[in-house]
Amino acid sequence: MSSIRIAVREMAEYLYQSGDLSADNFQNVSLLEGTRAHQYVQHQYLKSDQAEVPVLFSMPYQQHEIIISGRIDGILNRDNESVIHEIKSTRKSIFNDEFTPQQEHIAQLKFYLYMMAKNENLDMIWGRLTYVQLSDYQMRHFDEIYTVDALEAFFNESIEIYLKWLIKLYHHHEIKMQSLSDMVFPFDSYRRGQKEMMAAVYRTMKDKDILYTIAPTGIGKTMAALFSSLKAIELPEQKIFYLTAKTEGKKIALESLDMLHEGTLKTKTLELTSKDSICFLEKRECDPNICPYAKGFFDRLKDASEDIFEHETLMTRSIIEQYAKKHMVCPFEYSLYVSYFADVIICDYNYVFDPRAHLIRYFETNDYHPMLLIDEAHNMISRSRDMFSASLKKSDLIALRKAGSKLKPTIRNAVNRAIQSFDLYQFKLSELPFITFDVPNEELLNNLSTLLKKIDRPLKDNPSYSRKSEVFDGYFLILAMLKMSERFGPNYKFNIEVEDDDIKISLRCLDASKFIKETIDQSCYGAVFFSATLQPLNYYKTLITQGVGETMVIKSPFNPNHLKLLIDPTISTRYQDRMDSIDQIVQRIYDVIEAKKGNYIVFFPSYQYLDMVKDRMIDIDADLIIQTRDMSFFLRDQIMERFSTSHNRTLLAMFVMGGMFSEGIDYLGNMLHGVIIIGVGLPMINEENEQLKNYYQETFNQGFQYAYQYPGMNKVIQAVGRVIRSHDDYGFALLIDDRFNQSYYKNLFPIEWKTYERLTHKKSLKGILKTFFSFFGK
Repeated sequence: MSSIRIAVREMAEYLYQSGDLSADNFQNVSLLEGTRAHQYVQHQYLKSDQAEVPVLFSMPYQQHEIIISGRIDGILNRDNESVIHEIKSTRKSIFNDEFTPQQEHIAQLKFYLYMMAKNENLDMIWGRLTYVQLSDYQMRHFDEIYTVDALEAFFNESIEIYLKWLIKLYHHHEIKMQSLSDMVFPFDSYRRGQKEMMAAVYRTMKDKDILYTIAPTGIGKTMAALFSSLKAIELPEQKIFYLTAKTEGKKIALESLDMLHEGTLKTKTLELTSKDSICFLEKRECDPNICPYAKGFFDRLKDASEDIFEHETLMTRSIIEQYAKKHMVCPFEYSLYVSYFADVIICDYNYVFDPRAHLIRYFETNDYHPMLLIDEAHNMISRSRDMFSASLKKSDLIALRKAGSKLKPTIRNAVNRAIQSFDLYQFKLSELPFITFDVPNEELLNNLSTLLKKIDRPLKDNPSYSRKSEVFDGYFLILAMLKMSERFGPNYKFNIEVEDDDIKISLRCLDASKFIKETIDQSCYGAVFFSATLQPLNYYKTLITQGVGETMVIKSPFNPNHLKLLIDPTISTRYQDRMDSIDQIVQRIYDVIEAKKGNYIVFFPSYQYLDMVKDRMIDIDADLIIQTRDMSFFLRDQIMERFSTSHNRTLLAMFVMGGMFSEGIDYLGNMLHGVIIIGVGLPMINEENEQLKNYYQETFNQGFQYAYQYPGMNKVIQAVGRVIRSHDDYGFALLIDDRFNQSYYKNLFPIEWKTYERLTHKKSLKGILKTFFSFFGK
């Protein structure tokens, strides 16, 4: 007889969640907050009371043994009677006349009551459901006495319905595991380095370890990472999270899994899309009175989930949207619930690491075993700092005051006190537009904490307030500040600055490696960070996982002779030399255009430098494409179409390093013949980057390298990497700056850049390029 295990809470939520989806659902009671509220109640228990009592109940069902388990919050001794106690924390007003216990909470308590009654041979049993109001820890109790007969009817009916769903999940797991055993690599041969990467990824997942891999373009790293991780799956609780910051990265991962599904693989794959991007409304309004997809969301969720499970394997954004419209449910929240039965989840980094957005069910409990594949991992250092930082502007508070002006009781005075905390810095900021401290302003944080509590009550008392969503916008900004203040330490700075005539206060994280490593250590069953540009590896290891992790370097599978690497050390692009460099750069561009008709990109370190060179280019024999600030992705796609279309004239694009055109895009075949890199890509010298430099110097004795040199060279390597994207591609990269000729920078060159040619005043760039292209018959 096979066993089927059921978790009480999951069964209660699946069967009995009901009602609308609203902003109240997004206030995100974290596991830590819930635990604190539980402990507050349990600390008031009598000596005869018990806390956190595990309960187990088994019963036969057809050919299965059903094992139902859970953990009762408390068993109280009152008047010589045992009271089964269930505790729930909430941000809602529990003393509002409209407040009623949630059906899934009542169901969870009734399940526990029945299990205890059967285990103890009781005819009647007393249950208590307690709600704790997080704003002030006030409590409200709901007591009920049940007969075992009444509970049994409810229990059996629930089990009957839930098992139909659960058996489908078990059946899927059995088919999945057999398909994983039968799964074969979808290509006849391995690319150079691919098999070695697969072996390393497999070992990492089996050992629950951390791996950093320099995986060049062309080795098939996406398929290697996914195939080997899938082979490492042993348990139903294991899920693969494929993390990528780019749409193109998602696309390649989905295509790889689709290819495996065409073979023997039988898994469920889900693509998560951001809430704002996938929302069906023109302007996102998570208010059931406005959004029809939020109204009655939980009433339709179960049918919507079962429908997509029955009929789909690759649940892309378009598939999620299709089923969300069919069942009239919010597509974003729907996709999060679908993730419960997904085996592979493709999403952005923040769903795993950002404390404000991560999926609590996977990364704050031990119910699941996530396996992480982090693509384009060179982005993780800056992204992780952002995830653990928070900021608030004075204008945010003014907007909050306006949006909440008609709330009763009023929040106006509390908002004004918070604004006054900003105004205290007005005079100092008039003299110095950027101020920083090693510790946050406690008075400001106290005022924000008070304001948050003041907002809680009127929102609970006025659930239909017309500008509720706008108030919540301010609420969540304040909540983020307070959450980050709990993490504040030596790796943070408290910054106040003027930004567009506004005062902005930030809790800025300078190093998030401690938090990233904690997530991996506490929640994950292996993590692989991979990218073509992780040089130097120790830099990334140090600032992502505190130096912990194995490393491997894979050589590029492409012929190194297909890339003509040129260094021009005769030009300085340092800030003080830029005016003198413009005419020389323009001449280099003319030399390239005259050498061969083709498609070329010039990458600049800034828009300002780009404009300086562009304005000096007169009567150029080429069609120009100029990247502008805030260029839309729609316009980017149109520009990419121009690269893929044949032209009678040379196409010259002028882009900014580190932008949307310099990474995550494939310029295949004749789309690109060469790139010119202007400068070593150093980030702008400003107050924030100087903070990083000082912190890195004090902590790692690597201030300039960590804050400026390594991030700059990563942008350079990414830009050069656009030239060769397949075995048939060929082209050149011209690095313009005398620093590229220094060992300080040459030591950071990828192993594929061993052979390069240095330009001198006597050498003709035009002649060198003509000779190079002649080798390819061009």
